[in-house]
Amino acid sequence: MTTSDATTVVLGAGSGLGAEIARQLVALGHQVRGVTRSGNGIPVGVANHRADILDRSAAVAACRGASVVHLAANVPYPNWLDTFPAMVDNAIVAAESAGAKLVFTDNLYAYGPVDGPISEQTPEKPVGPKERLRSRLGRTLLDAHERGRVRVTIGRVSDYYGPDARMSLPDELVLEPLARGRNPLWFAPLDLPHTFGYSVDTAKALVVLGDDDRADGRVWHTPAAETLAVSDFISLAGSISGRIRRPLRLPGAVPRLMSLYDKRLRGYGELDHQRTKPWIVDHAAFDRTFGPLPLTSHEDGIAHTIAWYRDALR
Repeated sequence: MTTSDATTVVLGAGSGLGAEIARQLVALGHQVRGVTRSGNGIPVGVANHRADILDRSAAVAACRGASVVHLAANVPYPNWLDTFPAMVDNAIVAAESAGAKLVFTDNLYAYGPVDGPISEQTPEKPVGPKERLRSRLGRTLLDAHERGRVRVTIGRVSDYYGPDARMSLPDELVLEPLARGRNPLWFAPLDLPHTFGYSVDTAKALVVLGDDDRADGRVWHTPAAETLAVSDFISLAGSISGRIRRPLRLPGAVPRLMSLYDKRLRGYGELDHQRTKPWIVDHAAFDRTFGPLPLTSHEDGIAHTIAWYRDALR
């Protein structure tokens, strides 16, 4: 175990990857301040700080005294274009004010449609508005680093699953339904390979990026267990849950129709390529630099996630 007298701030520590990052930092002996707007969901051992980080002065106050700031907060999918730029700008200013390093939990949208495995050297060719946004945010962060304003590293994360990852596609469409005894769903062909990360491993990689100076100034792909065909992932989950159920393969038009009632699905069409073509994420650069991260097998990760949902449903 390592200890640190400095404070690590986690913006968005109330759920998902933010909560898992905070939980792991506490286990490593860090002093951790978890920042959320509601004050809910903060893990045990994390100092609870309520703030709206869309308010710049509140973001600066929340990060005061930090050595590392993890920006793992999210906003509702329909509000990305209006909200994320301000959130990132405020995080840059807050980390700069504190003299802290800033770690951004990102996704892979910036690359746009791709052919073949995705590495950090894959050219960014974003097409849709959310893809262009993510690419622009990455450039904004790396520009702040290059100008010497603040040390920055970006961890790009593929679709992940795990305990409390309620808003992820694997959790929402596959693992939670199976935990409830329902049929899993998928919005695209089932025979395509797709890289799914386990949230505990993903958070562990993000902690490494925050604590190692070699990560500074560039993008990294967080490691994940072996890439499986979606059908194999679902079959494995069914076997582990003890409820083998045939997955419902929904036609591509269904998400567009559902988006009339569920705002989270609006703009889904721009990301069709992530599920209608192989989606294979290369994390070799992380392994070469920091050493291979011990990864949780899909069997164990799915089992832990199913158990978490069953406990939550009791």
